[in-house]
Amino acid sequence: MKRDDPAWNFDGSEENEATLKPLCHQVELHFVLPPKRLCRYFATWDDPALWQNGQHYRGFHVPRSCRVLPYYLISCFYHPFDSLNPDVPFNNTVAFDNLIYIRDSTCREGGVGFVMTYAHELQHFVQYGYTPGLSKVNSVLYQNLKVYEPSTIATDIPHEREANIVSKRIAERMFGADAVREYAEAQIQFMERGGDTEQRARWVFFRDVPSATVYNLLQETIPLVEKYRSILNFGVDTTQPEWWSTGERR
Repeated sequence: MKRDDPAWNFDGSEENEATLKPLCHQVELHFVLPPKRLCRYFATWDDPALWQNGQHYRGFHVPRSCRVLPYYLISCFYHPFDSLNPDVPFNNTVAFDNLIYIRDSTCREGGVGFVMTYAHELQHFVQYGYTPGLSKVNSVLYQNLKVYEPSTIATDIPHEREANIVSKRIAERMFGADAVREYAEAQIQFMERGGDTEQRARWVFFRDVPSATVYNLLQETIPLVEKYRSILNFGVDTTQPEWWSTGERR
């Protein structure tokens, strides 16, 4: 009898499990994953509660500390309550540390688009797993930088830029550079037709950035930290040694 693996939640879709899980395994071969417990959720319906991520969001990564999630996703982090003694310590109820969610439309797309998205979110998992402070700082920049620099787009944020480069490199290794470029061109045209200039610019960056680029996330983040330290609350004491690894709260 087949037993469901809670680390791989396909929302009841055997078809998605059969087609997408092997692709995920291929993607993961290109990473050295951190020693964190990862739950992967592959949606089969478009949840309006998640549209806050943007009209064209394809997926996302969040740590367990995130609370802006619908209950069915928050519950992914924990063991089923009916299987636990109510007297067990809270930490014993925790099953996973991080969650990657892939949107239903991305799952249905499969191929280049799916692999690129999964690799992108897996890179965010790696960023958070090895350098949580650096990941937290970048998340604050992602959420706030546009207020101070209105021309900012997603790929101007260092952790997003790195995730784009890494995901392109892996997609090229799996499908070839021509297929990835063709996919990016199609996305550019789609965003042009929809009048979404920011998303178009994001895809132009993806198309044009060399996938062999060696990107130093810490080095690229530090100037933004120094510039906005007095304005933004990063939730991390960036004056401390190696703040990027500890993620120490203020």
